[in-house]
Parts: sequence; C-alpha cells; structure tokens
Amino acid sequence: MKTAVRALPALAARPAVLHDARALGRTVLGIAIGLTAFGLVMIYSWTAVKFADRRPRFDPDAVLRKQVVWALLASAVGFVVSRVPLGWLRKRSTLLLGGLLVLLALTLVPGVGVLRNRSRRWLELGPFTLQASEFLKLAVIVYLADRLARREEEPLEHRTPWPALLAPVGLGVGLILAQPDLGTSLFVACLGVVLLGLAGIRFGKLLPLALVAIPLIVAFAAANFRHVGERLEFFTKGVEADEQQWRGVVALGSGGVLGTGLGAGTQKLGRVAEMQNDFIFTLIGEELGFVGCAAVVVAFMALVLYGKRIAERAHASAGLFPFFLACGATFAVAFQALINIAVATGSAPNKGVSLPFISVGGSSLVTAFASVGLLVNVARTVAQEEAGDPWS
Repeated sequence: MKTAVRALPALAARPAVLHDARALGRTVLGIAIGLTAFGLVMIYSWTAVKFADRRPRFDPDAVLRKQVVWALLASAVGFVVSRVPLGWLRKRSTLLLGGLLVLLALTLVPGVGVLRNRSRRWLELGPFTLQASEFLKLAVIVYLADRLARREEEPLEHRTPWPALLAPVGLGVGLILAQPDLGTSLFVACLGVVLLGLAGIRFGKLLPLALVAIPLIVAFAAANFRHVGERLEFFTKGVEADEQQWRGVVALGSGGVLGTGLGAGTQKLGRVAEMQNDFIFTLIGEELGFVGCAAVVVAFMALVLYGKRIAERAHASAGLFPFFLACGATFAVAFQALINIAVATGSAPNKGVSLPFISVGGSSLVTAFASVGLLVNVARTVAQEEAGDPWS
C-alpha cells in the first residue's frame, strides 16, 4: 500500500469527504447518460440530412435506431457491472482476460472474424458486430487491478516480477497487432503502463522491455501499417497536408462561436469522411460552434474529476483493488476522448478513434458504459466500506 501512496501522493494526501460516495457515482452516470443522449442527437443530425435524398431505397433513421439499441444494451451492461460484487469480479479477473484473449484469437480465423478494410477486428452476432479489442481494455483493467493489488500484499522478497504481470497483456497486444490494429494495441499497452506506474513500479525497470519491444513494433508497423508513416509525414507538414483532417478543421472553424445550427452543417455531405465516428467532434463544432465543443470538453473533464474523487475515496478506505479499478476506468475513457479531440482539431496525427458515448459504434459505447459501471461500483463499495460493511 505504501508503494501506491508514494506513486500518487496527490490522491493519498487529500482523501477529504467532499460528497457522499454514492453521489459521486450517480454524477458520473449522469454525465455518461447526458453525453450519450447528446450523441444520439448529433447522429440524427448527420443521418437525417446526409441520407435524406436516398428515401425510400435507404432509411436514414436506420443508423439512429441501431445506435439507440446499442445505447440500451450499453446501459444494461453498465448496470450489471455496477452491481457485481467486487470480490466476485476480482476472483474471476484472470478468467475474464483469458476469455477476451480467446475472442481476439477467433477474430483472426477466416470465416469467423469479419474482414473489413483488410483488417479482422470483428465477430458477427446476428445483425450486430462485436469488436473484441474494445472489451480487452476492460479485461486488462480488472486483471491488472487484481494482480497489482495482490503484489502489494505479498512479502517484498516474494513479489511477482512485473514482466510476469504484463505477459498476458502483451499477448493481447500482439493479437490486436495481428488483426492488424496499431492504435488499439498501443492504447492497451499505455493502459498497462499507466497502471504499473500508479503501483509505484519505476519506469526505468521497463527500459529493457522497451528496448526490445519498440524496434519490433516499429518494424511490424513499417511492414503492415504503411499509412501510419504517411499520416505522420502529413502531420509534420501541417494539417493542410491531410485532406480529411483539413476538412475537419474547416468544419470546426466554420461554426464560429454558436455554430450554423443543428442540422444545418454542410461538411457532413461527403466532405469529411467518418464524420459520424472519428470526426463527430468536427460536426459538433460546425453546427453548435465553440460553445458546443466547450460543453463536450467540460463534460469529459467533469467525468475525469469525479472519477479521480472516487479513486481518492477508494484509496483511503476500500483498498488498492477498487483504487486501481477507478483509475483504470477513468483513464480509459479520458484518454480515448483526448485522442479523438486531438485528431479532430489537428493537434495529433490522424488516427481512427471514436469519441466515447457520442460516436456511432456499439462496442465502443458498451465499453464506455462498462467503464462507468466500474466507477459506480467502486463508489458504491466505498460507501459500504465507510458505513462499516467491508466489501472483501
């Protein structure tokens, strides 16, 4: 426990009770629901105009209806995750990670995994497709939260070496790379490194692994992700060099302070590719202006703030496993939102990452709500612990 306290002194030093723990969880849930409802409005704004001239051959509302179904399913998953006893979840952390690794392996099997754009990232479930790599993020959070908490409880001379902790995570990263999907694999790797850092493991100990892994990843990326080099080259030349990013920035700028009005944007008419997903922030900027973009950023900042407060309370009263869960869940949502907004504003190289709760996509939405479910669960567990009802 002392190691984690040293690693994150700000959390350990300020465990003051600012709100009832359950209220913190309800606030996070309210933010998630608000962002999802807002996302449905923006998706409808995109589909209703972009596909209006395709009636009756194509139903513009089909995308919205499918996203509503995903939202309901995601809400149900988040509710289940919020109610699962943390002790039960902790005991099955290895099984959860193992199951996701099996699903990832199945995506690589021809005839089982769905091939799109030269990548096998999806499994078909009737009319829906499942992106297993999205759920691996959750499995990694739960697994490492358990293993790192147990490591702190072990005598110093018998502690599990950190390479052994990372081995299953490394296998998952390798399977995602094989799909191939460089962005998600790096996301999962960053998630693992962040949790190790919170546990007080010095990053200098990761240097030998980095010296071996980074050249291998670079060589693999050079052979399988030629577009990555092109995007990096475009980024160094300026946002104008990448047509998609440039049009996205134009959409953002054309909105001004208050935007052109909901549904009145023109860049979604084929000018900005993937505007319903990777570049939905540019749609918000065009139609709702700076005010709409600022509101979205503030909402994510609030989610991070309340996630941090839940982690503070968990560290002070409930132990390391809930603490690591809260930190991992908060980081997963915040980091993905940061990357999406950075790409949309031309502040980072172009990379296909959805905006949590808002973009079109079922697997991402379910994962985001499951992360919120973990935060609500930790908040509820903290309240029980503070009331004298130990969770473990």
